[in-house]
Amino acid sequence: MTIKKIKTSCSMDCFDACSLIATVSDGKVISIEGDKSHPLTKGFCCHKGKKTFERMYHSERLKKPLRKMGDRFFEITWDEAFSEIEEKLKTTINEYGSESILLYSGYGYSGILKNADRMFFNYLGGVSVHKGSLCMGAGVAAQTYDFGETLSNAPDDCLNSKTIVIWGRNPAITNIHLYSNIKKASKNGTKIVTIDPLKTMTANKSDLHIRVKPGTDGALALGISAELIRSGFEDVNFLKNHTKGYEEFKSYTLSFSLSKTSEITGIDENTIKNLAKTYFEKPVATYIGFGMQRYENGGNNVRCIDALAAVSGNIGIKGGGANYGHTIDQLIDCEYTKSKIYGVNTKYYNISRIPDFINSAKPSIQCMFISKANPMVQNPDINAFRQSLKKVPFKVVTDMFMTDTAKLADIVLPCTSVLEEEDLIYSSMFTPYLNHAAKAVEPMDDIISEYNFYIKLAKMMNIKDYPNISETEFLKRAVKPVCDYHRIDFEDIRDGYFSPSDDIAWENMSFATPSKKFEFYSEKAEEDGLNPVAKYIKKQKDSKYPYRLITPHSKKSLHSQHYHFLEDHQILFINSKIMETLKLSEDSKVLLSSKKGALKVMVKPDNNLDDDTIMMYQGFRNEKGSVNVLTSGETSDMGEQTCFYDCFCNISKIEI
Repeated sequence: MTIKKIKTSCSMDCFDACSLIATVSDGKVISIEGDKSHPLTKGFCCHKGKKTFERMYHSERLKKPLRKMGDRFFEITWDEAFSEIEEKLKTTINEYGSESILLYSGYGYSGILKNADRMFFNYLGGVSVHKGSLCMGAGVAAQTYDFGETLSNAPDDCLNSKTIVIWGRNPAITNIHLYSNIKKASKNGTKIVTIDPLKTMTANKSDLHIRVKPGTDGALALGISAELIRSGFEDVNFLKNHTKGYEEFKSYTLSFSLSKTSEITGIDENTIKNLAKTYFEKPVATYIGFGMQRYENGGNNVRCIDALAAVSGNIGIKGGGANYGHTIDQLIDCEYTKSKIYGVNTKYYNISRIPDFINSAKPSIQCMFISKANPMVQNPDINAFRQSLKKVPFKVVTDMFMTDTAKLADIVLPCTSVLEEEDLIYSSMFTPYLNHAAKAVEPMDDIISEYNFYIKLAKMMNIKDYPNISETEFLKRAVKPVCDYHRIDFEDIRDGYFSPSDDIAWENMSFATPSKKFEFYSEKAEEDGLNPVAKYIKKQKDSKYPYRLITPHSKKSLHSQHYHFLEDHQILFINSKIMETLKLSEDSKVLLSSKKGALKVMVKPDNNLDDDTIMMYQGFRNEKGSVNVLTSGETSDMGEQTCFYDCFCNISKIEI
């Protein structure tokens, strides 16, 4: 028996991107554990990461190409799949043009190599590809206006903080290595404050939980900034020397009196005053979550929090930062980037509004390719999405499992696990590291990786310039700019633990904005048709739908990736007052309805919720109750971010 230890990585689009060690015996992975040598993940990972090898060997994993005939799928050979896809692509391009092909290449896998589909379709002449975001686009756009790009202090820098503010984020569930550092900081005397409309696990473990009304985070940040200014607590040196447009911001912000801020946010005036004092007593590290940018005012919410960090002088210092994410992907210059010059026919659709695009596209969409995603669960307004897919004559889905999306395909292609190929895993969120994932085992049942699939398809399509290079060479070229800048070799990344990021974001006070300063007033935002200064935007409610539905991540699954392990059914959490008003008891069945659809769900009480806020976990398959039957394709003020948390519902008791 031969046993090997292989350094790999979790490939999920997660904050942590844990470094893993796969134990391999006689060509089979027998266990997964955290990599104890990694400077960030330090040998522990969540149960979802540990499921990586279970997913690979799961009995429901797809191992052969499938072709739908009638209402059933039948196995076909790889040659048959290649031939049909080749013929369909050639016919479609000849009759309608390459832009009649739609590519949905998602973020269910955060490695470099699986971007091969985007590269292939560029070489094919350019197809319809998405813009916008289901996840973090509003926050990225906001920080780009303010800072020029999205950077955060090193993950362990919070150990230097006097106070850590967790704003709209639940690291106990979604960011376990940040949570580990927070617990360590707390033991050393750091105060932990969580600002969140939900009483999360993180909030329960904090010194102070501030239950802000959903969508009013920006108003709270403005109110705190105003109190800092009125009290003379602003950082005059930082504001004078390193910012642009402060006076314009100050003029607007001072309209947020304590009473006005309290009325909007539901936070009492003394708490707002104490928060201002907290931000004055530096250093304060603010960790901005994705929650508060899933509203119509999502980008401005983040800009307001950025501004608070700037007013208080908590930018560019140890223990500080407006920490939203990292933009490592900007350092990657792979063959995909070079392929863009071939995509002359590229068209863009808003990822939140695919049904609208398909219904109106000219030329009409004839082929659709979906990979690294399960949009029939994760996209908004999935009833409309399902109807629009019926209009597309030919659909190909690549996945490890028969997802809700795969069920609607004409051809389903199995794909490799991260354990079955070499890759570099990178994140634009919490971790600043590039994780090399070595191939641990050969692909099961001769499954062809996406990378090699598109090399062969390019040959069949006679694409002469398509790069026919090894996976390793592709990865070397991808990180060459990083290696050249930092004077390292690819082997340093492969064999070690490399981060291209500085420990303290913006420590040199040279920002990536046009002015090279932190921009309270962004001319770029103004050019984009937005208010140049961060502001609070109030969302108008519809009296027919009085309850705001919040849909956070579950501890048990990252989106829909792990629900084939679970038998749970969807639960709606509401407070006792709503239950009493509607004459409901625990486990009562109700009809939860919005303008877009309805779900039958069971209710459970949660008195940590406000009277007009209800909660369900997202990620459940349609048969279990996907929340996105209810959500709409409305997008945020910036970044074309889906407004998942601006979903308003009604609750009706189901009489049995």
